[in-house]
Amino acid sequence: MELLEDAQWNKRILSMGCERIDMFLQGGLHEGHLTELVGPSSSGKTQVCLRAASSVAKNYLDSVLFLDTCNSFSPKRIAQIVGQISDSDNKEVNKVIQRVMNSIVYHAVFDIYTLLNVLHRLEFNLRSQKGSQVRLLIVDSISSLISPILGGNGTNGASTCVHITAI
Repeated sequence: MELLEDAQWNKRILSMGCERIDMFLQGGLHEGHLTELVGPSSSGKTQVCLRAASSVAKNYLDSVLFLDTCNSFSPKRIAQIVGQISDSDNKEVNKVIQRVMNSIVYHAVFDIYTLLNVLHRLEFNLRSQKGSQVRLLIVDSISSLISPILGGNGTNGASTCVHITAI
């Protein structure tokens, strides 16, 4: 019962910055939960990730960690999104864009070992309370890292997925 109460009262729901997606997700992304976006290539998964990063970075003082495996992160697109979701004049919008950009921590991650290294460093920093808190962690896209190690034997890839989600 204590865990249920904690989940209900102490976890935030993070808006994705898109009313329809938030409605579909019953309010937005649930803090502390894993949300997986699945779809064919060019279906907009990265755009949803960029929108979520922009919205969370704009609305919270904590940072967003964006791990990019496909070289798809676009600061220009983040600025466009922030401009769309801001209700201020141009001078204020530029300040908001600057704050959002400073809140998004970007890492290019092109192999599973680099991903694991970044996640282990993050875990260590969070446990030792070094630096700011991370409100949202985005890995875009984990499948491109795991596919090469799956090969013909799914057990290696499956155990790696279990290890990554356990971090």
